[in-house]
Amino acid sequence: MKLTLYWLIQLTWGICLTVVGGILTLVFLLFGNKPQRFGYSIYVEIGKHWGGLNLGGFFFVQEGATTALKSHEYGHSFQNLWLGPLMPFLVTIPSAIRYHYRNLQHAKGKPLKPYDAFWCEKWATNLGKKYYKVL
Repeated sequence: MKLTLYWLIQLTWGICLTVVGGILTLVFLLFGNKPQRFGYSIYVEIGKHWGGLNLGGFFFVQEGATTALKSHEYGHSFQNLWLGPLMPFLVTIPSAIRYHYRNLQHAKGKPLKPYDAFWCEKWATNLGKKYYKVL
């Protein structure tokens, strides 16, 4: 029942990102990358040394990603359940901008605040920890 409800909401209220994630997953599948399951989500490991990206009920992580990274990206899927069409504007785009800004700051040798210092990242980490453990 919980799995059905998760995907029902992802494919209705959270459809904006979930459709993009589903299409991208199919593209990666066509190129030989095998999707896997993490909690209720589907994810694909691709590339090295970059982190992860959540697109609704789907997420993408670097090869050999830790459980902590997968759990964090899984947490973003729960943000998508609650925020729906607002998710790209409140979390996804700001998070992507911050990710690239942090990379630039790191390249300049400047000190970085903890990754979870940004409200939506801390929220995603906490959601991932909470909901991955209950499955």
